Formats: sequence, C-alpha cells, structure tokens
Amino acid sequence: MDDFQGYDPLLLRAVPSSARADAYVALRSLGREGSPTRSDLIQDTYARVAYYPEIYVAGELVQIPTRIYYPWPQDEQFDGLSASERVIFAAWMSRNGDGRIRQRALRILLDSELPWTVPFVVQLCAEYVFQIGQDILQFVTVNLREKPHLLAAYVQFTNDNPDFMALCTQRATSYWAIYGWQLKKDDYPQFAALRALAELARNSQLLAIPSTI
Repeated sequence: MDDFQGYDPLLLRAVPSSARADAYVALRSLGREGSPTRSDLIQDTYARVAYYPEIYVAGELVQIPTRIYYPWPQDEQFDGLSASERVIFAAWMSRNGDGRIRQRALRILLDSELPWTVPFVVQLCAEYVFQIGQDILQFVTVNLREKPHLLAAYVQFTNDNPDFMALCTQRATSYWAIYGWQLKKDDYPQFAALRALAELARNSQLLAIPSTI
C-alpha cells in the first residue's frame, strides 16, 4: 500500500469493490504532485452536503469527487493499461476540470458495457458542456438500446437513485436557462438525455429489459 501514498483515497471509493483491484493499477497512471482532488462529492452543493442523496450502483455506495485535476497521461502509458483499467481511468477523468478531457473520457465510458460507469455518465448531464450533452443524448436514444444488459444497469440506477436523478434534472434545467435558453428546454441535450432515461425506466417492462445486471 505504500506505493499509493499521496493519492486521494476518494478515487478508490469512486468505483465499486468489484473494480477496486484494477483501480489500484490505474492509480499508477496518475501524477502525484500538484494534482489535487476536491473532497466534495458530485451530489454536494455549497455547504448543504447533508441534504443531498448518496449514490448507489447495484446496491453499493459509491463516492465520486466533484473535480480532479490530473493531466491525461502519455499515449504509451495509457495504452499500457488493460481495457478495464482504461475504463476506470476514464471514469476518474470524466471528473476533470478540463471539459475537453471530460469529453475524451466520456467517449471511452460510452464504449464500455461495465454497469458501474452509469453515474459518471449521468452526472455529465448535470453539467454545461453542450457537446458532451450531445454525445450522451445520442448514446441514450440510439446506442444504449443495442446493449440490453447496460440498459438494465441504467434503468436500475435511475430507479435506485430518484433523488440524485431529480437533482441532475434540476441542474440541467438551470444550465439550460443560462446557456441554452435559445433552445426549447426539451431540445437541450443534457435535459433531453435525462428525460429519455426516465422514459426508459418507466417503460422497462414494455421494452423487455433484463431485470438483473
């Protein structure tokens, strides 16, 4: 464990226990100096931490940081990770302070079928980068239906975390009012993606979505 001194343990708590072994390996791809992780969580707002919901993935609590500030590694370092380790790294980087890095990380997450990636994608609907919202909307309305077990994970997450989903929708609405007011709210991609997920959850039995992940 000494090899991991200097890393924020919150990064490990951001992924479920099933991914923890690969997460230790992925940590080695992160720099240590001058790369802080904010200690607040993605569901926290200002000082009212206690009022906001915990987040569960398949019944397991995860704690995802608001922002990290690690740089993207060199290609040879990233390519040296296994497929699952790259997904973990991308999940962390989806919390990066640079929107271009978040979008790069998101596209890796959207190619994965690991169910624990769901909250990292959903949270990006509660943020403001329009192009990221477009990527998620395309995924939710088109690609996700081709991945029934991942679709089941999104449905379960939506049903298990109603308060968090409501918070994301509130934030998407706020960002629409600031940045997307020239569009109808239903056409703002972040809001539309969340609405589509809610519809999938409501219609899960009609769509014959698997009941277990």
